Amino acid sequence: MVANGNKGAAGQAGGIDRRGFLKVGAGFTLATTLAGTLYGCGDAAKAPALGHAFLQPADVELFSAVAPAVVLELDRFDPAQRKKLLGDLLHNIDSTCAALDLGSRQELRKLLDLLAIKPLRYVLTGVGDWGKASVADTQAFLERWRSSRLATLNAGGNVLVKLTASSFFVLPASFASAGYPGPLEYAFKALNT
Repeated sequence: MVANGNKGAAGQAGGIDRRGFLKVGAGFTLATTLAGTLYGCGDAAKAPALGHAFLQPADVELFSAVAPAVVLELDRFDPAQRKKLLGDLLHNIDSTCAALDLGSRQELRKLLDLLAIKPLRYVLTGVGDWGKASVADTQAFLERWRSSRLATLNAGGNVLVKLTASSFFVLPASFASAGYPGPLEYAFKALNT
């Protein structure tokens, strides 16, 4: 009798016994899996996009929309150059993300996954489909997030902008548009001989 009484007390966790706790956990797992299936976050969506180590297809769509909103210089290039620069920029973002420590990659993945789920994305950003978002829509979303009093949104907006801008301005093709003449030839030769 005493063991039974102790088991009941020990099995209680905040008013839920162990069996109830397991049911709640299973329910959350099922809900998460169902949401992932319905909104494109299944196992196939978790694989990196072709040619990338970290970015998933939805991430490529996101950064393809964010890039022209952050890097206004992209408009100065002809369509063929712009397409190549965008590809190079995406590869720089991918390389940077892949090189982050595990904790940083996990936090970034949470942000990117959140922005991949269409209903949540629309509520949080006002953008339904990244491929159809105008530069003005994307800029408005980034500005709202960056000026938000919510630290999570503020940090998320800053990460997206800084990651995109820094990935563009390290490209040699961007040097002229940034007013950077490039490395001094004599210094470059001295360091690379």
